[in-house]
Amino acid sequence: MLTRFLYSSYRWFYVVEKYRKQHLTAAGILMVFCCAVAGFLGINVSQTTLYQAVTLAFFALVISIVCSFFFRFKGSVKRVLPPMATVGEKTFYQIEIFNDSSANQKDLVLFEDFRDPRPTRQELVSKKEPFEHLRNRWDKRTYYYRWLWLVRQNKRARFEKKQLPDLPSQSRTLVTSSFIPHNRGYIQLSGICIARPDPLGLFMATQTIQAQQHILVLPKMYALQHPKLKSHRKYHAGGVALASSIGNSDEFMSLRDYRPGDPMRNIHWKTFAKKNKLIIKEFEDEYFIRHALILDTFLNTGEDQVFEEAVSIAASYLSSFKTHESILDLMFVGNTFYSFSSGRGLAHTQKMLEIVACVESQSDKPVSSLSPVIQEHLPKLSGSICIFLDWDQDRKRIVDIFQTASVPVFIIVVCRDKNKMQNRIFQETGHLKNLLVVQTGQVEKDLNS
Repeated sequence: MLTRFLYSSYRWFYVVEKYRKQHLTAAGILMVFCCAVAGFLGINVSQTTLYQAVTLAFFALVISIVCSFFFRFKGSVKRVLPPMATVGEKTFYQIEIFNDSSANQKDLVLFEDFRDPRPTRQELVSKKEPFEHLRNRWDKRTYYYRWLWLVRQNKRARFEKKQLPDLPSQSRTLVTSSFIPHNRGYIQLSGICIARPDPLGLFMATQTIQAQQHILVLPKMYALQHPKLKSHRKYHAGGVALASSIGNSDEFMSLRDYRPGDPMRNIHWKTFAKKNKLIIKEFEDEYFIRHALILDTFLNTGEDQVFEEAVSIAASYLSSFKTHESILDLMFVGNTFYSFSSGRGLAHTQKMLEIVACVESQSDKPVSSLSPVIQEHLPKLSGSICIFLDWDQDRKRIVDIFQTASVPVFIIVVCRDKNKMQNRIFQETGHLKNLLVVQTGQVEKDLNS
């Protein structure tokens, strides 16, 4: 019952706060504050004249609000967004504004309008903000800071209001704006709000123009050195379509008679036309290198920063991956098991980065659920990079699968305390080759050391 009341209250407060930011200027907020204070202190009209200040402030606000009813913006607005942005990097984009009215437009302000970022009640109850365990009991009970964190996460970036230049009548104006993303995923923009202050400068008249667009925010990227795995090419049955130019995958060998089940694309049509007999072109076996990039998504409570660093490491490897030399399989557990391949005529790196940018952590599906699928893909793999969020027996078993099959593996363990994790791994496992512990906040340094 308390949770439902708090959730409804926060939703209502969000609407009120959004209205205040878009309509009240700094002078207007000061006027409302003075009106409230003077009204409280001037209740007894026989002993003070503060009621006169209340009356003056009240009617000034009323006049400003009435003036806003006459604001009409005749025109259109169009964003020119870049294909994607990166967390922490300032991103510029352009806005085309068409003033179709016969009058010049001055003192206009532009706001970006987000698709409703308010979380659901289930999200408010289940998701926890980082370091929430350090808050007092009252803050944990009321979910207030968790609400603010979820709203900020859903927005993914903060757009400042943009003061527009004077817009001449019947003209097109191009302005440049910017934002800094603070969270990966898609920024969902629903419209653009054009506002203008009233003559008293207390209240902003607004008009929202529908302009639904989105932009993908990639995780933070690092300049990393790829691990030197002693990989060998392996046979891939039916892999001719997967290979492009490297290796001996599409080299012609000989002709032979057709056998039931042979692919139609391998028929030698010139011979068929001459002899009226199906002849098949034979190629050399398809051998090429295939690596697996395994991303651990099983997250303990309050370790969101560790997960974000792990996603950034995965995205950094993907962005620097040479797609023309080998195939890279991205594997992780979401609502189900996911495996995506890139390189050698398969998906492009950009598509893989889009997948990584939207991956979410899991709390109910352990990393051990990857083991059966890894066993299935193991005969095709030449090597693997495992990015773990912790170190335990389940994760060690995954590493053992690769080592037993003599498949080179490079392990990265992301944690908050590097020394503590190293001691723990040494006590539980002893010396383990090709394992690197990375501490949040110094990822690039640790990986390139």
